[in-house]
Formats: sequence, structure tokens, C-alpha cells
Amino acid sequence: MAGPGKNDPIGDLESQLVQRGIPAARERFRAPAFPQISPCAGFVLGAAGAFLLASGHPDAAFLAGTVGLLLLLLYLCGFSPLDWLGPKEKRSVLVVPGTASEENRKALFVAVPLFCRLTSSAVFSRRAARGRRSGAVGLLLCIALPVLAGAASLHYLPLPHVPAVLAGAALFALAAAEWVRGRPAAPRRNLAAEWAVRSFPPPGHGARPFLLVYAGDEAEVKFFLAKYRRQVLRGRGIFVEFAEGSAGPPAVTIGEGPFFLPYRVDPVLFSIVRAAGDACGVAAAAMPKLRFPSGGLVAMSRGFAAVTLFRMEAAAGAAPPLSDPNARAWLERILHGSTI
Repeated sequence: MAGPGKNDPIGDLESQLVQRGIPAARERFRAPAFPQISPCAGFVLGAAGAFLLASGHPDAAFLAGTVGLLLLLLYLCGFSPLDWLGPKEKRSVLVVPGTASEENRKALFVAVPLFCRLTSSAVFSRRAARGRRSGAVGLLLCIALPVLAGAASLHYLPLPHVPAVLAGAALFALAAAEWVRGRPAAPRRNLAAEWAVRSFPPPGHGARPFLLVYAGDEAEVKFFLAKYRRQVLRGRGIFVEFAEGSAGPPAVTIGEGPFFLPYRVDPVLFSIVRAAGDACGVAAAAMPKLRFPSGGLVAMSRGFAAVTLFRMEAAAGAAPPLSDPNARAWLERILHGSTI
């Protein structure tokens, strides 16, 4: 592992915290490497079920299709059980312990990725949008397969030979594309990472949030929520992404996840975040719904209330842009006023 000053941004941030007398824990662990196995396995099982249906085995097709569908749904909810069967890679996150949950108070954690995924070069890119659309089509096929197989097994429908073959070929192509696709384009640096470390309140200043600084992968969020689950039990999380170079208006998510598995943001947490923004002169923020897996979605799927703050890529209508000073003041207000 590289040390501070040797292309190790987490190590550099850790050094800044140590210099300010703030104890921080450098957590190292191993996580599944890219590519992920779960979505590929789900599509492969769906393809196998389609071919079994076409060959006249509806019972086996129903079983294979149902298992494949469950794997895809678990993956979309932030759980990837099969990924641990593949290769692993070393990961590292930085955690500043905060005030743990109590009977009348829920712990707050502020999660700041080093690199923003909500940019035009990453999640909002055309390539990523095409991948999400093709994945949605594959998921619909996987949903339809057990239904058709069950109906055929009960003799409600004749065996759909040709459609099943076409669906199997499409799902197999999706599985192959999911396996061979390259990593997403490197997203832009998150200015909030430096701001959070520089403005984090020192010990002895009342309730403090937990601070999680991570590279940007959902696996690192899962590790934090598992390692500190007792301290932040049923807590609330704020994910902050202020990409370098973005000049759009502010945004606060009010929901995340796909259309069939939506998660609504906790109204109390949302109102507190908006109130902090109003106190810092942040203009009225947009309220989008993110329809793809993210750190906030992982948190919500594991029982934690979560909201994502970010700066949109382009101005929406006449909405004023979120300046760097206002964005930093917004983050500082959250870090110093964590009485949630």
C-alpha cells in the first residue's frame, strides 16, 4: 500500500487529520474485483432457463429463471453474494468515528467518495445510460421467463419455442457484454473530500458524525456499514459529491433505485439537509430520483436512511449554479451541526 504523498490520496487525508489531532482509522480489507459475477450469473441462468423452455422443460426453466431473477434483484438492492467467489482486490477506506446511536438519537455518517460518479463522464454518460437500458431489458426478460415457464408447466400456455430461443440468445449476449465490458471512465475528483477533512470538528465539540472517505465503490460503503453497524445502528447517512469543474445547480435526492424497487428518502433527514443549505445561502435544490445503484441506495437497502447531495452537470432552466464557497459552507454546516 502506497504511503502518503505516493499517489495515495486517502493516506494524505489521514495525515491532515492526524496533524489536527483528530483520530482516524485506516481500514484495509479485501473486496470482489471487477467484473462482478452476480449480474453475469443472473443473465446466464436466465438464458439457460430460456433454452430449457424452448427445449420442452418448463419445470427446469422455471427454476433456473427464478434463481437468475433473484440474483439480479439482490444485486440491484446492494447485495452480491456470488461476487465473493471470484477474484479479490485490496481496498482502503478512512473512517473518523463519531457519536454512536443512542436511545433518543440516531447516529449520522457523512460519506464522501474521492471521485464523483454522478458526472457526465461516469453515471450520466451515454455509455452508462446504454448499459442501464440494456440491463433493464434483460431484467424484464428474466421477470417474464418464470411467468411463461410456470404457465407452460401448468398447461395454460403452449411452449413458446421461438420467443424462448430469442430471449435466451439476448440474455446470453447481455451476460457476455457484462463480463467483458471495461471499467467506467475515471470520474472527476470530489472537492468535498478535502473540504470535509479540513473542516471536520475536533473532539470535545458535542455530537459528531462519522466520516467515511472512500474511493467511490459501493463495496466500500458495504464494508463501513458492516464494520460499524452497532455504532450507526438505524442511523442516517449523507453522501456528498461535489465534482471538480461542475457548475450546475445543487441537487438533493428524494428517491433512489430502479422503478420497481424504489427507495424514498427519509423526510426528516431531507428536511434537515435542506435547512442546512438554506442557512448557508444555497439556492433551492433540485430533487431528482436516481434510478441506478449508488452508495445511498446501498445504505437504504441495509436499513439506514440516506440522502445524496451533488452538483448537477448542467443548469436546469433558470436555477443558479452552486458555487464552491456555498457548497463548502453547506458541508461544514452538516458536519458541525450533527444533532440529528
